[in-house]
Amino acid sequence: MKLTFIVTIDGIKNMALLNALVHSLNLQTSQAFNVVFYNQTLMDDDAIFEGLRIRPSFEYRVYRIDRKQFFGRYPVWDLYEFHNALLDADVLSEYFMSLHMEEFFDVDYVENALNVLRERHFDIMFGNLSETRLDHETIEPLLRTTTAGAFRRCIEQQGLQRSLHWSFGSRRPFASRNVRSLAHEMLHLYLFRFRRNVRPTRKGYRRLATYMAEDLYFMKREFARRHNWFLRGHHMYFEDIHICEQPGVCELGRELKKITAFPVYFNLSRIYHLTHGKYYFQLVDEEFTSALLRYELDDPIVDALKNAISMYREGKVTLHQALEYTRKNPERTGTQNLNYAYHMKYLNRARRDGH
Repeated sequence: MKLTFIVTIDGIKNMALLNALVHSLNLQTSQAFNVVFYNQTLMDDDAIFEGLRIRPSFEYRVYRIDRKQFFGRYPVWDLYEFHNALLDADVLSEYFMSLHMEEFFDVDYVENALNVLRERHFDIMFGNLSETRLDHETIEPLLRTTTAGAFRRCIEQQGLQRSLHWSFGSRRPFASRNVRSLAHEMLHLYLFRFRRNVRPTRKGYRRLATYMAEDLYFMKREFARRHNWFLRGHHMYFEDIHICEQPGVCELGRELKKITAFPVYFNLSRIYHLTHGKYYFQLVDEEFTSALLRYELDDPIVDALKNAISMYREGKVTLHQALEYTRKNPERTGTQNLNYAYHMKYLNRARRDGH
């Protein structure tokens, strides 16, 4: 069995973030994996890797967005469509995970994850993502290591084992004055046994009663095909690969519990997230937004984005409100609205067909 990691390279973040990811994969105690890089920039593939301090020594291939999909420096991207292309090309291993260029692994991550997946055969297993305060500059000591043992010791010296699980974020505990938010946080802590990260266990995973959002997960290839998980036949522009969980809007966790073991959290090794700046080019970049407003495409998600751009330009909404409108809105044409509607269509069809 092998794993496939699908890594998105975007044109917003500092390319130096990739050094930590590549270094952590080079030093894995098991090399039973391959990597697909998805180049969402105008840079040539060779230029990206030649500019890195650390080059990949593992098996990888690179795909890129067609330059016709760029409006200026930035593209109209559809990560769901890309996953379907990889499935069609039979590129993905039995289990695959989609992640971002600012994340990196414990050196025994592949080895431990494979051991759990071989034994348990889960359809979905969350990856144990942790948030750190390190960035592409302060990660420097880790990049100077040359062996898996030195890498592991450096993680301990940096205190990364105390990093919070991604679903908690960096906010202070119980900082909110909203009763519903406080109740949610209490439930969250209870499910994690009053810790803010996932404690390792002998069996290598924990199954919780309720799903608490995490960006990264392994998915079994056949599960994705059986349930049309990447929504072939629909476009999901600007929607990341995550299991959508917004109360009253997109509650896929509740539905997945009906058909498979869910949610399952891997706990023997971690993936770490580096900090970086954010830039919502689809709403604020002058060249991109002006071109998109002129672009003729009969698609509800693009129409919602156009509405958000116009409202933001006219000062009717803040940037945060415009972003939220593209995700969920009264017309139910946001990415999260449609994410749920489309997934329910195929989950219900599979149930009717006896899958």
